[in-house]
Amino acid sequence: MKHLFLIRHGKSSWSDPALEDWERPLNKRGKRQIEIMAGPLARQGAFNGQIYSSNAMRARKTIEGMVAILGDDTLPSRVRFKSKLYTFDGDVLRKWLTKRDEDIVTIVGHNPALLELANDLLRKPISELPTGSCVHLMLPIQHWCELEDDTAALGSWLLPRWIDYKLFQKKQPPDPGKKEAKHPLQALSLSLPHIMERLKHLEPGAKLGFDIEFLHQYRIAIRRARAVLETVFQITGDKTLKKPVKRFKRHAQATSQLRDLDVFMETLAHWEEDAEFRDALRSSGAPEAFAEQRNEAQKAFAEHVETRQYMDDMDFLQAFVHAGELEDILQQLNKYRIREALDARIADHNARLVALSDLSSDQDFHRLRKNLKRIRYLADLDRALPSDFRKDLKKRQKLLGEFQDRHVQEDFMMKYQADADPEGILTPLIQRLTGQKQAARQRILTLDPIDTPAPVARAAAKKQDEPEEG
Repeated sequence: MKHLFLIRHGKSSWSDPALEDWERPLNKRGKRQIEIMAGPLARQGAFNGQIYSSNAMRARKTIEGMVAILGDDTLPSRVRFKSKLYTFDGDVLRKWLTKRDEDIVTIVGHNPALLELANDLLRKPISELPTGSCVHLMLPIQHWCELEDDTAALGSWLLPRWIDYKLFQKKQPPDPGKKEAKHPLQALSLSLPHIMERLKHLEPGAKLGFDIEFLHQYRIAIRRARAVLETVFQITGDKTLKKPVKRFKRHAQATSQLRDLDVFMETLAHWEEDAEFRDALRSSGAPEAFAEQRNEAQKAFAEHVETRQYMDDMDFLQAFVHAGELEDILQQLNKYRIREALDARIADHNARLVALSDLSSDQDFHRLRKNLKRIRYLADLDRALPSDFRKDLKKRQKLLGEFQDRHVQEDFMMKYQADADPEGILTPLIQRLTGQKQAARQRILTLDPIDTPAPVARAAAKKQDEPEEG
């Protein structure tokens, strides 16, 4: 088995027209790309073997920048700069590659040569290799001279926008339902297709797991879509909505364990900086054990989104939100009916809230949190709601989320202690979590019921939902 890593140089600058092509340096974006990609590429094994780079300035600065970031003293001696790799022809790279004898070869070079070579060799071609990206090919050969088309398996495929959420988000369009809609019906018609597109674009980053914000945003999108359709079903009673709601729920649940562990790993990192708990954590082995659990959960989620059921469900949901059938269902809605549903959810929430006491189970608080999320998703459909109302919902959700995080983390630690901490080294930490959870419970118990927004007059609602004359 041979391994080939093809890394395209970072984004280069065109600001100086006097420079020859091979002299062009990296621009600001290119430097940011190598900062983003150095660690993930090292984790994928891209620098485990011999590294060959084009001698063009942008390629040279790409690998030199990554070597500097990684701080591995063994890397500089394994980097070679080759003028032959300054090419845009995949066949030139292939011919050069047949003369290698290493098991692992990394090439830092240029498109279209890199993409041509990758797609010639891969059994299933990739669609792109933008600047700063890498593709890993696994080749079932003993010698590089045995290269054949359509035989390589894809080991990994990393793009900067899949590694760093902030970089990803810069290129994402806003929700047209929030920016362009004139009334709630139009908002739904525009937002649901947007959510499905956003899910598709978030999926690679969530699957790779280098930036946990991808999974967080993926969960928000999938649960928002589910909550909206549940509300439409509640209002209309149309049974056509049951199937898409069930599918959204199935795939939202597949993210829960991983998200809980992502949040907990951040908490553990904070504890390790605390002198009071650092030694206990390290001697207990908890950080390493939970890191392994987190990696297993990430792997399970990545496998989940590769299943035939997942792909079939996503195809079904994409088709459903674009279908005329959904449009017909949405025609049954108006602003008055949406506000009526919101009022009903608020009434249910307030009843749950006033029923809570010191004797209530943690599950009762969890159900209140889920109820509040549905209120927030529903409130997003009505831009006429006052900003103070929205701010109050957000504040409440943050408090309930804090309670839920502490509940989950307490459970994690108690189970770990039962299995691996018979001496009770972690007891002080568990007591801290329990105390934080109880403090959040008490703050929730002091909350007042949510004030229902002023009602919408039926006549006004009807007028708003009437189509404009052409």
